[in-house]
Amino acid sequence: MKHLFTLMALGAAWSAVPAAAQDLTNAGATVTVQAGATLYVGTGGLTNQAGGTLTNAGTLRVDGPLANPGTLDLGTGALEVRGDFANSGIIVPGISPVSFIGTTDQLLTPGGATLYQVLVSKPTAGANTLRLAGDLTVSNQLSLTNGLVNTKNGGTVFILHLPNGATLSGEATGRYVLGSLEITRSAVSGAAVDFGHGAVLDPTTNNLGTVAITRTAGLLTDDVSRGVNFTTPSYKGIDRIWTISPATQPSAAVQLTLSWLTDNDNGIADFTQAQIFQQSATGQPWAVRGPVANASGRSISMSPTTLARFTVSNAANPLPVTLIDFTARAEGPAAARLTWATASELNNAGFTVERSLDARVFQGIGTVAGAGTSTSRHDYTLLDNKLPAGATLLYYRLRQTDVSGTLSYSPVRTVALTAQAAGFVVYPTKVPVGQAAIYLYTGPAEAGTLQVLDLLGRVVRTAPVDGRAQGEVPLAGLSSGSYLLRYTTATARFGGRCVVE
Repeated sequence: MKHLFTLMALGAAWSAVPAAAQDLTNAGATVTVQAGATLYVGTGGLTNQAGGTLTNAGTLRVDGPLANPGTLDLGTGALEVRGDFANSGIIVPGISPVSFIGTTDQLLTPGGATLYQVLVSKPTAGANTLRLAGDLTVSNQLSLTNGLVNTKNGGTVFILHLPNGATLSGEATGRYVLGSLEITRSAVSGAAVDFGHGAVLDPTTNNLGTVAITRTAGLLTDDVSRGVNFTTPSYKGIDRIWTISPATQPSAAVQLTLSWLTDNDNGIADFTQAQIFQQSATGQPWAVRGPVANASGRSISMSPTTLARFTVSNAANPLPVTLIDFTARAEGPAAARLTWATASELNNAGFTVERSLDARVFQGIGTVAGAGTSTSRHDYTLLDNKLPAGATLLYYRLRQTDVSGTLSYSPVRTVALTAQAAGFVVYPTKVPVGQAAIYLYTGPAEAGTLQVLDLLGRVVRTAPVDGRAQGEVPLAGLSSGSYLLRYTTATARFGGRCVVE
């Protein structure tokens, strides 16, 4: 009891002169603050050294920095901290509320600790901040009366965890959690669950099991706290992204409602035509997943069938040109068909299909106009009928061009071909007057001429060719009769015959 009486006496003396820069160090003793007692340490701070144990069943107030390399048993008491709090030892959380009430910004280094209850009551909302320098778990309640909590320190965004049963209260304009706040709820089935940080999840007919939703907000960082259109970064979403991780993905649609504060508008002034966007993973394109709705009250709902990352934007700021399908397949012996679809587009000037023989050097082979700006599905196709001679494997990709000239590229698709001998074939071989014949060419991909000759050897038609796999024989205006065909390039010469009747 010697330590107890000494500290209580010193605490009473310090309380009488709060302006003094007092400090206290526990150099290895076991110290207890009993119920009903108050230990007040001034601006010099408190250090509980390694090997020391400080147990609090009363009130412990520290106006300066609090450092704990030892064991800090918060028990049933109350801890008030006005300076930085650095833990590198052991914290036994008990059922103690820990209040951060300093008049300036404070830094909490959890050191892997769990706290039972955290109260943040800083002097100025939106100005004074409690910043985390490590991941923190709050097992019972996080309560905000004034000021901000920021989980980002330097270049690292830490996570504030609220496990199943823990609650968040007090978020409002000027006081909320910036950075990453993860709230977990178990047995999400049957009834809607309000996670408390702007996400309400109704599982409808699904049993999702344990669901963790991490909200990252307020950092003004692309693809971390806000969605952006990767081709036009000025188009953006709100400064909140929710990442939903269920134990089991739904087998049927769920109901998701997202809400946010004006602090997270990210400069968007009009939410009368808002939409929810979904992203499969960080760095991937965003896709429209909800109908246009009036979200002027900063709340919007939709019914996703998969749960991943979600954010909100408006019709003037759609996030991506979202490619939802792109396939390439052989079509006949001498062509490849490219098909693709978009879920939404923003200022999309068009697509260029590019082809490569080695997956490294690509060349454009055709263009298709885009839909401009749209939130509905659009399907596209292009036939490549000018295949390189002798190729057995071709690589294709899409180059999307924004109206501003910004480019983005799709994944690469491959088409396997059957090697064919060089040749020139015309079909049909008998053509009615006024109709055309088609040729198939599998020779060298180089420029040349296609000549139509009468039976006396006179050239009656000539057309340039460029090595494409399929083209039209120039028969327009010819009278009935038999004609010879001559396909000539710098390195090859082929012949054929057709009848106009």
